[in-house]
Amino acid sequence: MLALRSSPPSFGAAEGERIARDLYGLAPDVRRLPGERDCNFHLRTADAREFVLKISSLSDVEGTDCLVAALDHLAEQGADLPVPRLFPTLTGTATGRVSRDDIDCAACLVSYLPGRVLADAYADTPGTARARLLQGAGEMLARLDHALQGFFHPALNRRLAWDVRRLPELAVHLDLVENPRIRSVIEAVAIEFHEALPRIRGLRSQAIHGDGHAANLLVDGAGAVSGILDFGDMIHAPAVLEPAIAMSELLTNGVAPVEAVSAVLAGYARRQRLTERDLSTVYDLVCARHASALLVHAWRRRHDPQGARALETTGEYGADSLLRLTGIGRQQLTQEWREAARMGAREAAGPGNHGEAASSSAAAAKTASSVDLARRQRLMGRGAELFYERPLHLVRGSGVWLYDPEGRAYLDVYNNVSHVGHAHPHVVEAIQRQVAMLATHSRYLHAGILDYAERLTARLPKRLDTCIFVNSGSEANDVAWRIAQLATGRSGALVMENAYHGITDAVAALTPSTGVPRDARVLTIPPPPPNLDYRDGVLGRSAAGPRAGGDDGARAGGDDGAQAQEGDALAAAAAAAEADVAIARLRERGFEPAAFYLDTAITSSGVFDPRPAWGRALTGRLREAGAIIVADEVQYGLGRPGSHFWGFERRGIDPDIVTLGKPVANGFPMGVVAANRSLIEALQAKFGFFSTFGGNAVAAAAGTAVLEVLDRERLMANAAATGDYARGRLEAIASRHPAVLGQVRGAGLLLGLEVRGADIAGSKRRTKRIINFLAAEKRILIGYEGPHATLLKLRPPMPFQREHVDMLANAIDEAAGWVMAGSAS
Repeated sequence: MLALRSSPPSFGAAEGERIARDLYGLAPDVRRLPGERDCNFHLRTADAREFVLKISSLSDVEGTDCLVAALDHLAEQGADLPVPRLFPTLTGTATGRVSRDDIDCAACLVSYLPGRVLADAYADTPGTARARLLQGAGEMLARLDHALQGFFHPALNRRLAWDVRRLPELAVHLDLVENPRIRSVIEAVAIEFHEALPRIRGLRSQAIHGDGHAANLLVDGAGAVSGILDFGDMIHAPAVLEPAIAMSELLTNGVAPVEAVSAVLAGYARRQRLTERDLSTVYDLVCARHASALLVHAWRRRHDPQGARALETTGEYGADSLLRLTGIGRQQLTQEWREAARMGAREAAGPGNHGEAASSSAAAAKTASSVDLARRQRLMGRGAELFYERPLHLVRGSGVWLYDPEGRAYLDVYNNVSHVGHAHPHVVEAIQRQVAMLATHSRYLHAGILDYAERLTARLPKRLDTCIFVNSGSEANDVAWRIAQLATGRSGALVMENAYHGITDAVAALTPSTGVPRDARVLTIPPPPPNLDYRDGVLGRSAAGPRAGGDDGARAGGDDGAQAQEGDALAAAAAAAEADVAIARLRERGFEPAAFYLDTAITSSGVFDPRPAWGRALTGRLREAGAIIVADEVQYGLGRPGSHFWGFERRGIDPDIVTLGKPVANGFPMGVVAANRSLIEALQAKFGFFSTFGGNAVAAAAGTAVLEVLDRERLMANAAATGDYARGRLEAIASRHPAVLGQVRGAGLLLGLEVRGADIAGSKRRTKRIINFLAAEKRILIGYEGPHATLLKLRPPMPFQREHVDMLANAIDEAAGWVMAGSAS
């Protein structure tokens, strides 16, 4: 495990001077600096320029490459941050190669940052100013993490001993801890931490510094934190681990007492948002960092005495500090730290929710958006669609959050494009890595697209074994329509009322979301009856019962089971009848059905969630009539239902073709048509088919990364749990505001909430007012849906959590009260 043993290369000052001359053309005075794994020298030239020369073993070449990449990233994204800046060698390379005793090493030169280390400055700071100093440390780390968002390097996933998530691995060395009391406490911490790890792994993560101890933070003469050193322990980890490490290091090095370190958390929260889930883990993370440090020290005392000496202070203070932490206990410390973080966030937000500060920021946002709007209309036309009465100017995203130019965060409850979260580092890294190697069309052999096709089709019914790759869901549905007409020799189509399937000319005919179909070959089928909801354990029960189990959604046993079977029979009969009517009407026009398209969330029709018996009966009847069944999974696929990976599975449907679009590659342009090889080869034989960018290697890398994140972060299970929790919260709110809010529809992380008014026009006005209130006043982004635009549409990225649901639900509760108070009609 990296860093369990400290092993810096052994170079003397004279060798450091020679390396500085040979690689960088410098003639400096040289002074050795401490370093756990690197050999470091302070260089000062005759003209008073100062640098740090770092020499690292090539056994950690990946770590050196990560350091260079991180400093390059910060030079671009954090130009105002006081971090070391990299200088190239005389030949222009980022690092140079040196050797000693036949051991190859890498050398790099960075700027020297002046200042006193925080440990020394804190001791000399008056008591009243110490809290401000620690708060400044937290703010500086938060600023750094803000700049590191979007950065990824494979070395961030190294097995690093200082990564607290490795504590269960370090715990095998417990017998090396000599004090039995301390050994027992470390063991208890390790057990609790192991139980907390799944929860911790689910937190919002990114690249973090990972080593914010008091010797890596600098303080200037005015008593302000002025610099950050040593990026050798960077990891990809939950963001909240950053302040937790700093808090733990202050304690284990005897710099500050337990009562003081909450100031670090408050400072961090002033710059970076911490959720309730984040804050609930701080106690685990701080204790785990203590336990890890004590175990590393114990191991080094046995196997690496020189390295152990570098941790003597930790050995001296860490054990007492851990006893103090566990003595105070989880409940009290979590509450204190939570309050500190909340206070920091409130201070950053400024006074009042609707006061002068909020008004001025809203005015500034309005001014900025009006400038952008005029330019947009000039360059894109006045008809280019925008959300919200006050158009938003967004500049970046992270997880379930979007940010405007002023850094204000907006909770995204609408965008399924970034399926696994905005700027997910695994997807970003996959795209960056592939585009740096090859980005071309699919007329060349490339394993990446084949690997992706195999991974995708492995999750589909066995007969859907072949893929066509395009660039969007619209294109995928267009290709599916061509396949269906060719396979059947027919030209008629059936879709759901108000359906949406894309923007190409052919697919626009299958998209009656703006009214009745404009093509005589296309007819619509009405949505299923609301009382035949998938979740109804008993016929006619409002969609508030427990998740139905089994293939047909019925609960087994007793009257409930009998009534559920009756519900299935009614659902099947209703679907079959509607199918028969539609087929007959289509034949009256002189057309036979070539295809039936279904957005499996039945979104545009009003977000319906019928029992599987409805889907089976409907598609069974249409297939008997010769129609190809097309499952449009652009909105509902890839685990969003929570109960199933695909929406067609939840509907009880066995499709002939599946189409995918925008979320399949987390927003990178890609569409997919999956079908049986015979159908696809018939299209290829008749017409040939090629899409310049469809199936390119970068899109395949993005798609593969999405599947990996879905599995690794268990996002389908999260959709089920969070979706159920959201339904419960929304149903409770609707029951408090029955004049404004009605039925909650859907499942998983695609939900609809009915808005009521005196009539359809009144409901539509209220829906619009609520959506704009949430965007402007609460910075929560949702959409509308349904034939009359009277349904709140809630379709967030898949990492959406309970605390996000609570924010949303509380805001809708307030919006409904605002409507009832007469602010909107």
